Amino acid sequence: MSAVVAAQFPQLAEAPVRRFGAGWDNELYSVGADWIFRMPKRAERLPWLKREIEVMAIVGGALGAEVPRFEYVGAPSPEFPYPFVGYRRLAGAGADESGVTDLAALSTDIGRLLSELHRIDPEQIPATPGGRERAPWSDLREELTAQADVVRPLLVADLLARAEPYLAGEVTEPPQDGPCRFIHNDICPDHLLVDPATGRLTGLIDFTDAMVGEVVLDFVGLIGIAGYEFIGQVAGIYELPLGGSFMAKLGWLARTLTLIWLADAAQNDHDAIPKHLSWVTRAFGDEYEDH
Repeated sequence: MSAVVAAQFPQLAEAPVRRFGAGWDNELYSVGADWIFRMPKRAERLPWLKREIEVMAIVGGALGAEVPRFEYVGAPSPEFPYPFVGYRRLAGAGADESGVTDLAALSTDIGRLLSELHRIDPEQIPATPGGRERAPWSDLREELTAQADVVRPLLVADLLARAEPYLAGEVTEPPQDGPCRFIHNDICPDHLLVDPATGRLTGLIDFTDAMVGEVVLDFVGLIGIAGYEFIGQVAGIYELPLGGSFMAKLGWLARTLTLIWLADAAQNDHDAIPKHLSWVTRAFGDEYEDH
């Protein structure tokens, strides 16, 4: 990747390039001490990247230094066939790797950040490729039932008993009738950056899947940090209406999505299975029954 970056951005030619990580759609590389470059893995994700570049110009105006700013945009070339982006590295570690145990400050910061994010005018946001914002939640139920046999062997007896109605598709999805605003749509510990020394939120990254949708979708992935009590603390700080059926939607989505994510890990990333099992355990925990 050194040659790819140097060919288009000579000012970075002497900076060491190291693989930083990877997601479903991109490979990440650190370039010197200050920059992260995202390189798409597949051609079908290019419309999403083009759209994300537009979206981040809007989000950056609202959230400033808390989100990436694409200062480098690379073009396809013989060295690399896809466009790519580079942004100044944000401080902090992933929320699940920060070592922070007192989550009070973090819940406050996330609640305030989501409030500001969701105030962005949805009329400014371009539609997703293929109209993903219109996808019914019944698609999630069908996706889970199709992968149920991958998940069942991973669950211990008590957890499997709780999850089985979802794996069998017997729990009907709640109505999609809540507040729709601009949402990140992939809030999770990997994308929330935290200062390990203070426990404060330092940034939010990866807006690939951002869209106009139900606000509850930006709370579900917080199950990867802690349980429903933590999510409730974030919701208590949040400054916009959540809708009357927020908790019912949160519970259904948390249980359905954590099982889907576990299935994805089982098929594509075995090292991530323990992490996703812990998320499923939280999603089906007794704590939710109190709501």
